[in-house]
Amino acid sequence: MKPLILSSRTLAASAALLAALTGNARAENEGQRRNFIGMGVGAIPVYEGSSEYRALPVPLIQYQSGHFFISPRAGLPAMGLKFDLAPDWTTGAFVGMGLGRKADDADLTKGLEDIDFHGTYGAFIEWSPGDFSVIAAYRQAAKSGYGATLDLRATYTAWRDTRNRVSIGANTQWADSDYMQTWFGVTPSQAARSRAGLDTYSASSGFKSVSVFGTWTHSFNDRWAAVTTLGVSTLAGDARDSPLTDRETNAFAHVGVIYAF
Repeated sequence: MKPLILSSRTLAASAALLAALTGNARAENEGQRRNFIGMGVGAIPVYEGSSEYRALPVPLIQYQSGHFFISPRAGLPAMGLKFDLAPDWTTGAFVGMGLGRKADDADLTKGLEDIDFHGTYGAFIEWSPGDFSVIAAYRQAAKSGYGATLDLRATYTAWRDTRNRVSIGANTQWADSDYMQTWFGVTPSQAARSRAGLDTYSASSGFKSVSVFGTWTHSFNDRWAAVTTLGVSTLAGDARDSPLTDRETNAFAHVGVIYAF
């Protein structure tokens, strides 16, 4: 039996989780898509721009039956429908969940409101000729005032053999004014309650971050594989200038194991 090899889309999804990115995860073996489930752990900032880190469990799941799929979106499992537009072109829509932020988890956010765990929905389009993939994904928070993001991502399988695959990628994320104000803005009432003495700050829409990452997948056999991702993300625009931003550039990492079925 031949070993399982994950595609660059699956690898990019692991990186997307850790850098608050979105993606379209797939698994392939000799050109055939495979379903899988697994678990990993990631080391990421408490929030984008924080100098404090946390370990986060990472659920890894990819399932597809006809047009229906379950796969990661912004680090959490989402489900939706996808359709082939033409050779190498895929589009779809999904519903999922978005991570929040506890105000007491970091020194700079103490005294501010929590950002709740919330529902999301969105759509994507992907072009994936061979080892190269480009995806654009729009994600809207279902909670009023939490805003929306647009992700642009490119990944490339740089090297592979019968048991290993190494991919590299880059991602940039645009966010609307509601998203930027939720995560990086400080209202007058929040400034008054801030234990860190934050100044009032209004964050406008614009490109929020840029990330680069690399992922190595090693197959133990045709069922089991390990995935490791390392990357760096840097904030841009109003996110970089926010008083909540303690560190403009953060590293992120993830390791996990999956079982294909």
